[in-house]
Parts: sequence; structure tokens; C-alpha cells
Amino acid sequence: MAGMKFEYDENGGKFFYFFLSVYALILVPATYWLWPKSEKKQSLHPENISSYPPCRDKYHLLRASEPRRRRRTIFVKIALLTAWIILLILAYRVSLIETEHKEYDPFMTLDVDQGASISEIKRAYRELSKKHHPDRGGDPEKFASFKLKTNSFNNEESKNNWKTYGNPDGPGVTHFGIALPKWLVDHKNSLFVLLIYTGVFMIVLPVIICIWWQKSARYAGDHILIDTIRLYHYFLRKTALISIKRSLLILSASAEFDRRRNPMIVDRPSDNIELPELFRELTNVQEKIKEIPFQDLYSIKARTLLYAHLHRLDSLSDNLVKGIYGHQDLAIIVQQQFLF
Repeated sequence: MAGMKFEYDENGGKFFYFFLSVYALILVPATYWLWPKSEKKQSLHPENISSYPPCRDKYHLLRASEPRRRRRTIFVKIALLTAWIILLILAYRVSLIETEHKEYDPFMTLDVDQGASISEIKRAYRELSKKHHPDRGGDPEKFASFKLKTNSFNNEESKNNWKTYGNPDGPGVTHFGIALPKWLVDHKNSLFVLLIYTGVFMIVLPVIICIWWQKSARYAGDHILIDTIRLYHYFLRKTALISIKRSLLILSASAEFDRRRNPMIVDRPSDNIELPELFRELTNVQEKIKEIPFQDLYSIKARTLLYAHLHRLDSLSDNLVKGIYGHQDLAIIVQQQFLF
């Protein structure tokens, strides 16, 4: 009865097939998602040609980030092209791998047709035996292998078995190749492999999933912090009619402006000096309000910077200007949730 026999990849040939398949499976979608899209030509905005100092400062600040974005685009393209070159090298390497297991065809060895009779097979065998016999200068190992494989091919039953099962003795052992290097399943390396599996699947992978879950669980489907959505729902249900001043107050309390919940917020040492002077200059910041969370420092800072932007103050330091642009970008994002 036929059995099964597993063979490990001793020379790395089968592993290259496996690695190439997985590598291509990852590289193709990664290229589709990561390849930089061609930028659309932006129309000229009146703000870009304005001579008003804050507009000019904003224009130059945005232009200053373009070289960094261009370098990142070039780096991504080079990385992806390098990855594809590696894929082509791997494909070429795999194409050079020779098949180790070759089916033995006694008819081809004896140089007879598959419909040849037993007498014709024996006659061809005797001729080749004379040619490859060690006493006549033949290779002893090659002759022994040749004799073993063809000597059992001397009757109709053996002939029919080979045609049916590929083996003169009938059903044989089925060989399966496993695309794993032999050293990986060697008992001498079992402890080392076990430690790697334990570290990857029981420590590293759970930690990565836990960190990802903690971060993603804080956001709603539209990438707005859930704390912000709860804040809006609470105040919108609490007050039927909200004035523009109250709207800005609620907007400034968004969790996106809190550095503890949004690492993108930058708190500079100069804020302790410049912000108090700024909200004393602005009369409607309401820095002494007692209602939670409007009394929190992050909310006061957000209101101060947003009011400075609305009042078009032009005598501000570079740090305050950067803070205004950062809060302004976040305000554009969160106000969509606030309005809809």
C-alpha cells in the first residue's frame, strides 16, 4: 500500500519558491498603496498672491515643507524599485534551480518503445549490460543502479505496474517536499526555534496588536477622537441654541488639541510667556471660565490661537504662528463632526 514520505529542503531550493511567493504577495499590494500618486496642479489661490503679511508667512511656511515631502516621495520610489529588483533577482535565482527528483523511465534508458515486448526489453537490457558492466570499464555504482531498476522489469506485471503507478513493484511511497530548511527542524536547534516562535507569536505579536487596538479604539470611523464626539453630543443636547461664541468655545475643547491625547500637538517653552500676553490682548478668550473642560489649559491655548487667527494679528512670533497653523488645520478637521 502506498505511503507518504516528507522531505525537508536541504539545499534551500524549495524554500526559494515559498519565499518568492510570499514576497510577491506582499510587494504587489504594497506598491499599489505606497507608490506616490501624481499631484494635481493646484489652482492659484488669492491667498498665495496676497501682500498681507500673515498670508505671505503662511505661504512661505507651506512652501518650506515641500522639499521634505519631495525627499520622502523620492525615498519611497527608490525603496519600492529596489524591492522589485530584489524580486526579479529572486525569480531569476528560482529559475536556475534544477529539479532534484527526476522520474526514472526504464523505456527511455533501454531505448525501446513502451509497447515493446518482454523479449525486446530483455535484448536491449543485455546490450546495455555489456556496455556498462564494470569488467568492461563501466561505472560500478551506475551499473548497480541500472541493474536494480531494469532487472525487475522482466515480466508483464512489472511492465503494467510501471505504466499505472510509475513503479515496477506497484504503488510506492508518495514524496512531499516541505519548503523549510532542514536546520529549522533539526532537533539540535529545537530550543532556538522554540524561543523565536515564543518571542514572535506570544510576545511581539500580542504587544503590537494591543498597541494598535489601544490607538484605534480611541478613534471613530472618520478619524475623530471618540472623546471629541462625546463632548459635542453632550453640549449639543444640553443647549438647543448655540451662539457663534459658544461654538468656538466648544470647538476649542476638542480632544485633538490636548497633547495627552494627540501627540501631534507641540507645547513649546515659549508658550508660558507668549500665550498669557496674547490672551490678555484678546478680550473674548474667556480664560477665567469655570466650566469643565473649558478651564483646561489646552482649551485656553486652543481658543487663544484660534481667536488670534480670526483677528488676523500680524505681530506674532514664529512659534505662535506655527501653533496657529497647527490648531487651524485640526479645527478644519473636527468642525466637520461638530457641524454634521
